[in-house]
Amino acid sequence: MPAPDYRVPPPPRRTLIPEAESAPPHDIQPCPEPRWWISKSPEERMMDTESRNQDALKAPTDDRPEPSSTTEMLRFLRTYAQNFLNSRLMDERRSLPPALIAEFAEVGLLGLQIPPDLGGQNLSHADINRVFTQLGAIDANLAVFCAVHNTLGVAPILLSATDEVKGCVLPRLAAGQALTTSAISEPGIGSHVRGMTTSATRNPDGSYTIKGAKKWISLGGDARYVNIFAGLRDERGRPVGITGFLADSRTPGFDIGPEMLTLGLRAVPQYDLTFNNLKVPPSALLGAEGDGLATAKSAFMGGRAVLAAMAMGASMRSLELAQRFTKGREVATGSLAENGRIREVLAEAAYAIQAVETLTARIATWRDAGQNVPDAWYFCAKILGCELAWKAIDTALQILGARGFLDTNTVGQHFRDYRLFRIFEGSTEAITVYLGTTMVRHPDEFTRLVHRTRPATAVLRLIDQVAEIGTDRPDDAPGRHIHAAVVGELVCWSLLASVTSEAAARSAMDGYTASWTEHQLRSRLRSARLGSQRDLPTQAEFDQHVAGYAHAIGDVDQRRWPAEEWRADPLLR
Repeated sequence: MPAPDYRVPPPPRRTLIPEAESAPPHDIQPCPEPRWWISKSPEERMMDTESRNQDALKAPTDDRPEPSSTTEMLRFLRTYAQNFLNSRLMDERRSLPPALIAEFAEVGLLGLQIPPDLGGQNLSHADINRVFTQLGAIDANLAVFCAVHNTLGVAPILLSATDEVKGCVLPRLAAGQALTTSAISEPGIGSHVRGMTTSATRNPDGSYTIKGAKKWISLGGDARYVNIFAGLRDERGRPVGITGFLADSRTPGFDIGPEMLTLGLRAVPQYDLTFNNLKVPPSALLGAEGDGLATAKSAFMGGRAVLAAMAMGASMRSLELAQRFTKGREVATGSLAENGRIREVLAEAAYAIQAVETLTARIATWRDAGQNVPDAWYFCAKILGCELAWKAIDTALQILGARGFLDTNTVGQHFRDYRLFRIFEGSTEAITVYLGTTMVRHPDEFTRLVHRTRPATAVLRLIDQVAEIGTDRPDDAPGRHIHAAVVGELVCWSLLASVTSEAAARSAMDGYTASWTEHQLRSRLRSARLGSQRDLPTQAEFDQHVAGYAHAIGDVDQRRWPAEEWRADPLLR
């Protein structure tokens, strides 16, 4: 079953992106009439038009409800989860409930950081964490839906669109009349923004023509507004740099490909998008020409912190369920909750969750204070936040035993959905190597990162050892990659140990968490000193080895899929 179309048509005759007076009328498409409107007779349409005109003459009322507070949002989400949500059906149907968008918009969930005068909530980053932790605990689909719309979609518009465009578009997004997302990833590059091949050309009249393809775009086929990032060339073909554009998905040349069948997060569709001479007006520009990387990076970094908050909520929920199970489960040695090994495993999962919570709270505090947060902190949140949270979910699944095998106990769906967070916004391996390479090249930056906090003396001594390992860079390329991965991981654990040791005195659990994090850093330092196995087979040797698998397993490619009956009859295509 195809995913429902949640795009809500805008009011008639309203221009979506204000265009410059010099731009031709066809550069940006006016709002199309709603389908139910088009289906009416001319007489009915005339009557409705007169009714609307009479309504427009009435004095404006000021009886709209006040924007919901964060507490009200959390209360709504908990009530919604208990009484109206069926995650199992969402997963099977690969779609969100039809009423969800309107209900989420009503409480402010689609305009979390949009200013109040534009219909939004203007939440702090600390409150954003609370909302996404709650969403993550309920259902990853709801969390990712809101995150894509608010971070990848709204954030670039808030940061880089003109005031006129903001005034036209953001109120509709906050009200749930339209959705938004960003198109960055491509078939051959994933999240490697600098490698993108989608191109844009500036036309003599000031408009732009975009050509190319994007892949794995969350909500790409459902969003009315899409932030497209492309390599721009001027009228003479000279490169200007990566540039962002806000496009209306109803514009000719904006083509939506098939929905991809994903391992998890099945209710938030991923699409291929193709731009065939997509023409946008000058007003579609996001920021200055060539500044698209800054806009895209800002969206990515904010999204990485949100991913950690969502994953943390899911790990809390999974651990809660596992703890309930152990208290009611009797084994040969007695209550499972009293088993020493089980207590140790659950406690370590709780330490990991507490550490991630401390990290995300620290980042939010800096951001709310208006301080610049270096990229490494966001990378640390993405890497350790998603890795540790998924490991905690895996632990909960294991504790549940046979019940973990069932796909109806929440934890199983968390296991599938949050496994993908280790890939989102850059895979753990890719970001770790990038972070490690950056720290090796700029060792002073690592020192500045640590000095943002006040870690315990014992942690500072360990961090000094991390810096020493960073200077021991191999000469061969494969060795450098492995070394960068080791350093990147050590940097992440250094930052995590810094913030947890700083908070150790807040409570008993914070003390346990700080001790656990320090132990993890110590353990990884020992492994790093032992060195990794660098005797790798050559690429040819490895290719030949894997090719030999054919003797054991043969050719088992399934040639009957997709089945012919899934396709349209050739005479009807």
